[in-house]
Amino acid sequence: MKKIALYCRVSSDDQKERETIENQIDILHTYLEMHCDNMEMFNEYLDDGISGTVEFIERPAGAKLIKDAAAGLFDTVLVWKVDRFGRDTLSGLKAVELLRKYTIEILSVTEPFDLNTPTGRFQFITYLNMAELERNNILDRMYLGATRAAKKGKWLGGIVPYGYTVNKEGFLEINEDEANIIKKIFNLYVNEKLSTINIAIVLNNLNISTSCGSGKGKRTKNISCKWRSGTIQRILSSSTYKGVHEYGKRATRRKETIIRKVPQIIDNETWNKAQIVKKENVILSMRNAKVRDYLLRGLIKCGKCGKNYYGISYKQRNSVYACSGKRGENKKIMNIQCKNLNVNADCIEHSVLVDCLEIVKNYHNYIDKLKEKSNNHIEQKNTTQISNLNSELDNIKNEKNNILKLYRKGVINDAELDEQLLDIKKEENKFIALINIIKEKNKYIDNENKLIVSMENKLEYYNKKIDNLSFKDKYDLIHLLVKEIIIGTEIDHGEEVSVWNATYNLLKMPPSSDIVNVKLIPQTLVHVGTMVHLVLAIALTTLGKIIFPSCQDHF
Repeated sequence: MKKIALYCRVSSDDQKERETIENQIDILHTYLEMHCDNMEMFNEYLDDGISGTVEFIERPAGAKLIKDAAAGLFDTVLVWKVDRFGRDTLSGLKAVELLRKYTIEILSVTEPFDLNTPTGRFQFITYLNMAELERNNILDRMYLGATRAAKKGKWLGGIVPYGYTVNKEGFLEINEDEANIIKKIFNLYVNEKLSTINIAIVLNNLNISTSCGSGKGKRTKNISCKWRSGTIQRILSSSTYKGVHEYGKRATRRKETIIRKVPQIIDNETWNKAQIVKKENVILSMRNAKVRDYLLRGLIKCGKCGKNYYGISYKQRNSVYACSGKRGENKKIMNIQCKNLNVNADCIEHSVLVDCLEIVKNYHNYIDKLKEKSNNHIEQKNTTQISNLNSELDNIKNEKNNILKLYRKGVINDAELDEQLLDIKKEENKFIALINIIKEKNKYIDNENKLIVSMENKLEYYNKKIDNLSFKDKYDLIHLLVKEIIIGTEIDHGEEVSVWNATYNLLKMPPSSDIVNVKLIPQTLVHVGTMVHLVLAIALTTLGKIIFPSCQDHF
């Protein structure tokens, strides 16, 4: 008797509301009842609201189905239509081939085919092609319909801009209460010369609700419903408020956006003045006056609040890296501020660069150790075990043939044959699963060796030009070798100082010994790397403590 796994999928929230997945389940159960003599249901696998373009293995129920198939828990998958596997030919074929790898039979209620025959495979691919054609036709009709509606000025979904609502006909119309707030924002910015942060403070103090507070802003549903400077900046930049909306800016398919008129809240003169003030503020802002580039951009994190450190340049003082949790907006609006210390940019960059150059100068030592480790892995590749398992599979096939011979001779009956074949198939699936696991492990070992060769080539490149590295070369080198840098604090002789903890991507990290004003304390951290990332071995962490006033900025 066949053990059947039922697989159902619906893609849209609209389908979920109409409970079409329940309809699919009913159809499959009816089919099983009609074939109850030789079919037994094992389990239901339901992907509710999952697009057919999502890889089968990445769907919640799809991944569970593959896992159970690998374990040999069932032998057949039943679907309503083959497009449940994927709405394009490639996705559907990948899903089915993945199941067939575990000798799983595929059945469709509405489409008869047999994947064990050339004709059946042709039919299956034809059904998938038809599903893809149907989907593309639907998308084309939707695209053309959306384009016509957009040109008419209709609002076609998405977050409704603050200051507007959507009427019954689907057009934007002005929300007078919110429109007055928009006018107030422009007035405070253009005429009162308030900064965007101060405007946000004024609105928060007046307890004025944001889009998030009114339930309109889906993108901000997990963020505190307070006015932020970024929100104010987006409002000041939006041409919608002067009566011009650009549709399709975020669309991937639409090559050209559609410009259409909407009700105007801010007159053209005031809107244009706001853009001029914005440009003037950018020019006058000291923090936007770029004095230097930052080698460690994106690598430094705060050990206290977890936010990223960013570079700040000054004309009369040393540049620093500072925690983004210290920005004035957090303190003024959210009433929170990280207390972690700033770090002198020149000191920490010099320290990390020296360590990276030390690796480049002696890169053969590190690569040789990685190769030695990789060679040990290669020796662990179980090609012999795969061969033995394949031999066992051959024995199982012979055993199956012997059982069939006994059946043809009348030695065993139908029930005994089904029982014997079921046991044989379970055993066969277990061996197949073991072989696939070993093959995957061997793939990872091969991939590890490729990554080591890639790393060696890059380090050799930097070694050859070590005395003539450009800023970009230094930046790329550091981002190749450094995984992350965590900034913390500790007390040294009664004074709070910054402590940085850098994790590198190679086997051993030598402490620098010639860095002015920086004391480095090596500290081992065991970290087993994966082949997915470039952490190929046990990483050693270098703890750098900045202890001299010239390398420490207090704010």
